[in-house]
Amino acid sequence: MTSTPEKPATAPAPPPANQPGTVGWFDLMTTSPKDAYRFYGRLFTWSFELTGPDTGGYAMAMSAGRPAAGIGGLPPDAPQRSTWSVYFISADADATAARIKEHGGAVVMGPHDVPGQGRMIVATDPGGATFGVWQPGGHPGAGARDEHGAMAWCEVNTRDSARARAFYAAVFDLEPRKLAAPGIEYWTLHRGDLTVAGVLQMDGHWPAEVPEHWMPYFQLTDVDGALEEIAALGGTVCVPPFDSPYGRIAVLGDPQGATFSVMTPPPPPPEPAA
Repeated sequence: MTSTPEKPATAPAPPPANQPGTVGWFDLMTTSPKDAYRFYGRLFTWSFELTGPDTGGYAMAMSAGRPAAGIGGLPPDAPQRSTWSVYFISADADATAARIKEHGGAVVMGPHDVPGQGRMIVATDPGGATFGVWQPGGHPGAGARDEHGAMAWCEVNTRDSARARAFYAAVFDLEPRKLAAPGIEYWTLHRGDLTVAGVLQMDGHWPAEVPEHWMPYFQLTDVDGALEEIAALGGTVCVPPFDSPYGRIAVLGDPQGATFSVMTPPPPPPEPAA
């Protein structure tokens, strides 16, 4: 998100899933917003609302009239590639910045105010994975979740899961819990009754050149059916669809190379017989 030194507006009450310590927003910074609108608009049935010149033309991706994610443009000379980011919600971005540094992370940008919207940080964890922090003002975070075209999950892929889970637990007051997942080391991070995110240990199957990173997941009604459109839209299938206990998952790339995951939840269990 583009930032300026103005103070954020008074925040409306966030939905329960956007409480401090949870992941409340995904956004894409891309080399071609127009191509991103076309690609994601078709894939997720999104419409787009520009937020104005004060935010650098940042667009809200809307699902059924509710904010689902953000899309912003990278400057032509930007060194970074097109990338999706995840944002943790904070009640005090400045205090969170201090905790990030205290526990071995680094603040790359901010804290900065986004006019009328909130206050933000871009940071890295001790392993180098980049993430954001969002202190809500006028924008409380995602209004659409766990439905077609909305945020569904996120996880940090790391080469040191013990270090990563200790960092996020300390910074955001989360509780790590080991997941019984055959063949992989996987932990989930919890805030009370809410499951916030995952921590996946990168093993020897991951190429050495792949850095530690956060992976956002979006829900699709039908992963396999949607993939028929990906090539026509200029995207790529990085990991073909596979089944998991939590649904059917695929990893995709958009036309500018930003990667993200999609998932279709498993069907609900049948109703018990009367």
